[in-house]
Amino acid sequence: MRMRKLDVLMLKSFIGPFLLTTAVANFILLLQYMLKYFDDFVGKNLGFSVFAELIFYFSLNMLQVALPLGVLLASLMTFGNLGEQFELTAIKSSGISLLRTLRPIFLFVVVLSIGAYFFNNFTIPAANLKAYSLLYDIKHTKPALDIKSGTFYNGIPNYSIKAKDKLPDGKTLLDVIIYDHSSGRGNKTVILADSSLMYTFMDDRYLKLEMYNGHYYSEESKSSSEIDRFYRTEYNRMDMVFSLASFDLKRRKEELFQNNRQMKNISELSHDVDSFKNQVVRQKASFIQTTRRYFDYHMLNKELINEKGIIELDSADIEERDSIMNSPVRASVFPVYLLSQQLSKKKPKEAKNRPKLIAQDTLIRELDEELLKNDRRPIDLKKKRSRNRSTSFSLEVGNIDTLQWSHIDTYLDDKLKNRKPILSDALNKARNVKVNLNSAKTRLFQYQRDVNLYTIEMQKKYAQALACILMFLIGAPLGAIIKKGGLGVPTILAIFFFIIYYAFTSIGEKQAKSGVMDPYLASWMSDMILLPFGLYFLKQARVDARLFEVDAYRVGIEKLKRRFARNRNKA
Repeated sequence: MRMRKLDVLMLKSFIGPFLLTTAVANFILLLQYMLKYFDDFVGKNLGFSVFAELIFYFSLNMLQVALPLGVLLASLMTFGNLGEQFELTAIKSSGISLLRTLRPIFLFVVVLSIGAYFFNNFTIPAANLKAYSLLYDIKHTKPALDIKSGTFYNGIPNYSIKAKDKLPDGKTLLDVIIYDHSSGRGNKTVILADSSLMYTFMDDRYLKLEMYNGHYYSEESKSSSEIDRFYRTEYNRMDMVFSLASFDLKRRKEELFQNNRQMKNISELSHDVDSFKNQVVRQKASFIQTTRRYFDYHMLNKELINEKGIIELDSADIEERDSIMNSPVRASVFPVYLLSQQLSKKKPKEAKNRPKLIAQDTLIRELDEELLKNDRRPIDLKKKRSRNRSTSFSLEVGNIDTLQWSHIDTYLDDKLKNRKPILSDALNKARNVKVNLNSAKTRLFQYQRDVNLYTIEMQKKYAQALACILMFLIGAPLGAIIKKGGLGVPTILAIFFFIIYYAFTSIGEKQAKSGVMDPYLASWMSDMILLPFGLYFLKQARVDARLFEVDAYRVGIEKLKRRFARNRNKA
């Protein structure tokens, strides 16, 4: 019964500050984020409901970052207040350890982290889809009607309006000129007026201009005459009505934004990552195939690569394929035999009977030695077997083209007979290969960058949920050590650790996007850095360490001084 009362006391002490600090942190993060788009909101006259909807969706987006900060600040405040009021001391004196005191709040934070994971995986993608689609529509909405004096206003489709002066009432215009382009014939219809009254009606869906004391000029062409007819009409009053439908907020289909990584859950992101990795393999295969035609003797085997077999590979084949595709390729009299066996259309049950491939450098070295022994004699390599020295089984070599001295003589004789410039032909082929290589490199870099981005987005959903537990491991022991409640010292410490968390998260994402750092390491780097802090503070809090008391450090300095003085006297 006593322990149950203690658990209820701890939960009540924590939940109130947690809700308050999370709401404040969410508001600050939301305000900082929305200020980036402030210029896109000004002058749109969209109404309160549109902005309220946008703020609601973005507040859900910011909640995934505000939760760890709220846990950190609330745990600091809760245990700081308990330590300041000597309640922790009373709990320890009754025989209850600090770990037992932390248990109810820790279990609450664990449940909160599990909920944060599902929230990040399901709610956040849907909220991002709503928020960013609405933001896109707002950014492409025209500003509200604003006719200024002395300048042409082209906000109304097919009309250009200019007023020499605009009175302070905001409705009266003087010396008005209007160019009517609705007929699509250029500036052949012009309307002039000494003054005009401007106002909207029907819920601002239409604009009405009451024109006074002016002229209407129009030039029309006649099919029966080569000379255009000019019309001039004088009027005392003329009313013009313009539709303001182009100023309304036009909502686009949300399906247009679904391909963005921020609008997808973990299963969709994982599928996209696999697709991008498959594209990397296909791009490498396509480059090998398109490069064959630039070689006369190398890479002539049409069965070298079979792209359709890529999707039929099992896990063992994929690992062997990736190791070969990532191995360095050097020029030789023998072609690169990449994926000749792995990319074949064999069924998975025949995997045990498929021949293995030996390393490229070992193959080239052994075949070069064979060529030197057999200078001009053709070598049949299709049935040649080699033995890998690091293993005890035989390795079969299949479909390898050869280039011998007799081939070189035949090639040179053919070029000389046809009077083809050998060097220029080789140079053009080398340039074409270089162009293809640069193009393939660019596409491969983009595919790899997409793999990194989608992997980071997928791992962030786990890392941000686990960050709640890590922040509690830092905040609760640290609050028990400093024994300061309120919003002063806890807020400063919470901001300090949150800056560390946010900085390493941002650095990791940027490094992973550029390919410098592994995306998995980049996603978990901030959590791995903060975990030792939490464990250290927890260890120190169990022994009531005086980490933040100046007197403790003064005592330590005095002890060091006495020791140095004692050693000096002995010397």
